[in-house]
Amino acid sequence: MPDKTPRITVITPSLNQADYLERAICSVLDQGYENLEYIVIDGGSDDGSKEIIKLYEDDLAYWRSEPDAGPADALNQAIQHATGDIIAVLNADDLYLPGTLERVANRMTQPDEPTWVVGHCIRVGELDEQLGQLNATRPKDMAGFLMHDSGFLPNCTTFYRRSVFDSYGRYDSQMRFAWNYELNCRQIAQGISPTILPSALSAHREHAHSHSAQNTLASGSEYIDAAARYADRLPFDQRHALWSNIDERRRIYTLARSETLASQSRGDLWCQLLRRPWWLANEHYRQTLLKGVAHPVDSSAGRVDTPARRAA
Repeated sequence: MPDKTPRITVITPSLNQADYLERAICSVLDQGYENLEYIVIDGGSDDGSKEIIKLYEDDLAYWRSEPDAGPADALNQAIQHATGDIIAVLNADDLYLPGTLERVANRMTQPDEPTWVVGHCIRVGELDEQLGQLNATRPKDMAGFLMHDSGFLPNCTTFYRRSVFDSYGRYDSQMRFAWNYELNCRQIAQGISPTILPSALSAHREHAHSHSAQNTLASGSEYIDAAARYADRLPFDQRHALWSNIDERRRIYTLARSETLASQSRGDLWCQLLRRPWWLANEHYRQTLLKGVAHPVDSSAGRVDTPARRAA
């Protein structure tokens, strides 16, 4: 370890995660990292989260509990207060594993000085029971990352140098789910690739009340919209493949939404068809439009792409 360890700012955004928040806070403070700056931004929870934060306020550089415009907006405001050389986000229902900050500091102070480091994470359930491991992988290329064919970069094990936000801007505050993915797209579009640290750095909690689990369709659609922003960065053949990929995923999500919102299904299907009339060429779409949601989903249409594994 160098004589002077880099200052690491960890930001925890939270909204009504009192069941897990204290464990997340302790996993950061118990790192024992000497140059830590810890910020907790609560969106105005009404489940006792504020009282939990107050128990640890002497160990926090900054905290607040008040309504905000969403997680990306909260994080951008936290970054304004951050003074760290390295910045990371740990959600209130996730955990850092012991020694994570020291391992990251060691890697990011190596001679090549990576600006973006991502590690592996383990999957845990509501009671911290281990469910498996998710290994981070570098995208093969930008097209693969935009089409979700390559590159798995868990949010909870991602560490950026402050220069990333200075050079590429902060999170898109209009996004509620894909804000980290969109920032990564921005970097990859400029030829920047993450450095993979071959260690498990965090535990990603899977539970029914997580932000992504409760908003699967909205989350997936936002990831698609984020990818579409960068189509013009690709050569024509890859751009055409991406548009086909996006169109297919949008159609699948539209059909999935019709299954979950049966009372609005046909109106939604017709609305999407007016915007994308070529969807009428798809037999399953036609049958669902004509017969309603009782029409069985064609397994050949593909699976609904869930961003939960990408946003772990």
